[in-house]
Amino acid sequence: MKKPPTYGDWRESALCRSTADWPFDWVAEITTFDPAARSHAFVATIRQSGVRRFDEALANVRAMARATAMLGLLVSVAHVLDMSDPEHPAFADSAADCLDELLRHEAPLRALLADFALGTNVPVLAHAQS
Repeated sequence: MKKPPTYGDWRESALCRSTADWPFDWVAEITTFDPAARSHAFVATIRQSGVRRFDEALANVRAMARATAMLGLLVSVAHVLDMSDPEHPAFADSAADCLDELLRHEAPLRALLADFALGTNVPVLAHAQS
């Protein structure tokens, strides 16, 4: 299997101002680290308008750095949907098998939610409305 150039966990650098004077931008970099190969790779520079509040700009950077983790969870959930579709070759004739597969991804999902400070029992809709 060929690995993409940004294989490994994505990490964000500290969010900082591009200049000391107005107008400035919030700037951060996303890099990746592959512990097996002990290699770092540059992924992207994120530049946001300085009119954004610091906490909002920081949340945006964190979300972008978690893109690979979010994509992995979406792929896993799509697989569970395939398991519950009688027309799909991966069909599992047991709701318990589907639930087991979904629960296998509970820890990464909760860790991702904790990264965004949503907590474990707080509904997302409550945050969107407040």
